[in-house]
Amino acid sequence: MKSGFKLFISGFVGFFVVYALMNFSEIKFAGEITVISLIAISVILITMSIIRFQKIKSLNKQTFSGNEEDEVEERKYKMFADYSLYANSSLVFSILALSLSILTTQRLIMAIASLCLLIITYFLIHYMGHLMQQVYPERNIPSTSDPDYAQKVLDAADDGEKHVILDGLYKSQSLLNIGLIVAITLSTVYSVIEENSQTFSIILMAAVLLIVNGKYLLVIRNK
Repeated sequence: MKSGFKLFISGFVGFFVVYALMNFSEIKFAGEITVISLIAISVILITMSIIRFQKIKSLNKQTFSGNEEDEVEERKYKMFADYSLYANSSLVFSILALSLSILTTQRLIMAIASLCLLIITYFLIHYMGHLMQQVYPERNIPSTSDPDYAQKVLDAADDGEKHVILDGLYKSQSLLNIGLIVAITLSTVYSVIEENSQTFSIILMAAVLLIVNGKYLLVIRNK
């Protein structure tokens, strides 16, 4: 997990370095370099997701007992968390690669490659529910196509797991608020400095911020 997190952070740093070069320098093919870098990061994340999936399947085929069984269950839980992180991160990088390939490079091959990675990542995320059933075979884990999937997953968790899930969701919601406010502020500053209006993006981010907070507070109010 630590190595995966380092890779994740390195990917972000690398992308922003290349993005800065693309916008503030005269380096030739900077747009192509950016898209290729994003595609490479997405491929690595997809590969790591598949490796985690294979390891979980391998552990499920083996029989353990006693303390060893508890250790294996903890390993499977962490590998599933890694799988989720890599798959969701790959989705973001694939979308970004597709968007930039259309806007900056306008190269069909890069757009197709990004789209293929996006489709693969979608199936990895869609398969997450089935993988969870393998990690917790004794529980009634719903299909990802179930309209009440989130609620049923929460119902299947024990009290300790519910606390961890809700704590993570609350922290994510708080981080999303801060992130969107920072993004709106930076977009405004960028619009003023570069004289390149980001009005639509600012309005869109403000709308997302309003919807997210409204949904969160309405759920709490109606409980």
